[in-house]
Amino acid sequence: MRVTKAVLLRFLDRLGTVLTLILPLFLVHWRGIAEGCLDGLAVGFLLRSGLTRDWHWCFQRFVWPGLVWWGWLVLCSLPRQVPVPTEAIASLTQALLAFRFPVAAYALAFWTLQDPWTRTWCRRLIVVCVLYLGAQMLLQAVTGHNLFGNPRFGDGTLTGPYDKPRVSAPFAVMGLPVALFVGAILGQGMTRSWPKALVMGGALLPVLGLLVLAGQRMSLATFLLGTTVCALVLPSLRRPALALLIASPVLIGLLAFMSPDAFGHLVTKTHIQLAHFAGSPYGQIYNRAVVLIQAHPVMGLGDDAFRYYCRVKIYLKPGLADLQPDGGGVSVCVQHTHNHVLEAATNSGLPGAALFVVMIGGWWVALGRAAKRQVCLSDPDIAWRVGLFGAAVLHEWPLSSQSAFLNMPLGGIAFLLLGAGLAEAVRDLRVYRPDGAAIARGALTLSQRPRE
Repeated sequence: MRVTKAVLLRFLDRLGTVLTLILPLFLVHWRGIAEGCLDGLAVGFLLRSGLTRDWHWCFQRFVWPGLVWWGWLVLCSLPRQVPVPTEAIASLTQALLAFRFPVAAYALAFWTLQDPWTRTWCRRLIVVCVLYLGAQMLLQAVTGHNLFGNPRFGDGTLTGPYDKPRVSAPFAVMGLPVALFVGAILGQGMTRSWPKALVMGGALLPVLGLLVLAGQRMSLATFLLGTTVCALVLPSLRRPALALLIASPVLIGLLAFMSPDAFGHLVTKTHIQLAHFAGSPYGQIYNRAVVLIQAHPVMGLGDDAFRYYCRVKIYLKPGLADLQPDGGGVSVCVQHTHNHVLEAATNSGLPGAALFVVMIGGWWVALGRAAKRQVCLSDPDIAWRVGLFGAAVLHEWPLSSQSAFLNMPLGGIAFLLLGAGLAEAVRDLRVYRPDGAAIARGALTLSQRPRE
């Protein structure tokens, strides 16, 4: 049986739609399947680009810096000694595969989410995921256990639907655009500004309240940062954002009575770590990362350098903090640096860190421009765009503790939202308009603007 190009394109389009719609659900549970969905989107997108001979997306301003960053990372991950150690082979393999997540985001942006039906249902499923995570957090806060019987974590923080406290970060990054979107829908029929502001604040308040209850300081701080960024773009959000900032210390104060253990983790532990940051676990990790960067400032040590080389004896030095002769020894060695810029620098040197910042900056610029474009769009669409921009800033804020850049599931969630945001930016590009004849019946070419 001969498979024509049109048949193959239709198959890829349908497969891409399925992978896009199940991706949010599996990012909440069964992250291994979610990673397979991201890989499938990346491979399918590249195949489709080859079949249509359309590689224009590579030259967009928010795409090509990532290609340069990836190329430098691969170069820095090439083995440098013979015989080649096992960790060098693993590092090169991971570097070669590192760009699959950004490509998956570009697949969402240029391909699957250009279809209005897929875009609408993907957004609805993201809303469902946020409601599910929030419900699990609330249930655990009220009853002491989540739906699966898991209690609060030992330090009083909430775990949501999981057995460890890793719900706050995904809830914060997805909750911001969802809250703005839902608030805009609820306020659509209102003509006066203050009721709209009240509704928007009412949509954001549950997310803030649950993040306070969760007791995770970084998720709470970055959510407030993301809300502030959104308020700078969306004037109608400024009063609700200010109200949230004022309400935050009040909610944190109430936490001391509702959950003293979570309050201790959120406030007391934070104060101690900030007052003695250099000697804290985060300070020691950052100090070891600086030692690695000082030893290899140009090309780093290859992908996943911190995991492979943190324990090497020559790097057990005091570093900038100069608190211990061995810089904390091997006890500070974890899987990653807990900061994306430091991660990029240890992997591929200072040039790699600079290229990484340029890549992130290109994404922010594209998302910011899409967020500012508020002509001929409904209030919910505007709020969604603004929320996705805020979520990107929230997730990639350089002065924060973060999971590894390509860590699952949080990295997958970030790239899902990035793809959704870039899809809005692509819709604004004039180059993506109908080009006359479709290659396949019912299939969009990459240079084709979607039907509205």
